[in-house]
Amino acid sequence: MNSSSPPAHLLASYNGAKPAAPGWFTHALTRKPERHHVESDGADIEYFTWGDKGKPGLFLLHGGAAHARWWAHIAPFFTDDYRVVAMSMAGMGGSSWKDEYSILQHAEDMRIVAEAAGLFAVGKPVVAGHSFGGAPTVTAAADPSAWVGRAFIIDSSLQMRHSPDRHENPHRDRRFFGSLEEGLTRFRFLPPQPCDNDYIADMIARDAIVEVEEGHWSWCFDPNGFSNTKRLESAGKAREANCPMAVIYGERSALMDKEALDHLHDTMPAGTPFIAIPDSGHHVMVDQPLALVATMRALLKN
Repeated sequence: MNSSSPPAHLLASYNGAKPAAPGWFTHALTRKPERHHVESDGADIEYFTWGDKGKPGLFLLHGGAAHARWWAHIAPFFTDDYRVVAMSMAGMGGSSWKDEYSILQHAEDMRIVAEAAGLFAVGKPVVAGHSFGGAPTVTAAADPSAWVGRAFIIDSSLQMRHSPDRHENPHRDRRFFGSLEEGLTRFRFLPPQPCDNDYIADMIARDAIVEVEEGHWSWCFDPNGFSNTKRLESAGKAREANCPMAVIYGERSALMDKEALDHLHDTMPAGTPFIAIPDSGHHVMVDQPLALVATMRALLKN
């Protein structure tokens, strides 16, 4: 990883052009997913599927202010053995915006999507959640119905120490751009970090920008999503989990400092594996995507 200060906007120098990408990435994106929607709690929830029905289920959940296609280059590596699903949480991606959100409802949306996508054809699905998605993931793992077979927590402290507080943020207006290209030049990661794989950042950014009306483009996430989300005590849910779990994190993650790791070691059940991805920041699927795939494959075989 580049150790210098991250640029304010990672893609500005490309002026809307796509960065060069390696063959493995281009090939992965040829495995096009099917896009679906299902209703949950009055909201239209977007999800994508890769692989055939009838295989074991693998459910992938993104982080805050993100969307399901953060996994578009990761999911194809698992389709030989799994029916893979990636969901956009309410208020993000192509899912409906709401006046209020909750971690508990995000977890319930996951269960409804898993059922709609046919992930229960062969046992219980494995669920993996990144960053903010770690809280719904452990909440799903603690569901009394015990529908989750295993849970992978990816660079998520479960404390939400770095998430904006719902009581301190004023209302935020939606930002608009005059073109897709202008929006791309404004893309950045949160928390800020360098990125050596601009081709992945570009893919994510292109799927994060939508044309709201002719000539007006904007981010696809609700700008008040964080402040309008009802939180819960995620560590408690982790302790109540009905399935084995594993923690995967970036060795250089700004979120997974000593305090966060100590907290997780105290929180997770005894014997929970902790796996650090070398040379990775917080956004593991961007920084070290192939290492993340290899790690998940190893865990799935055990």
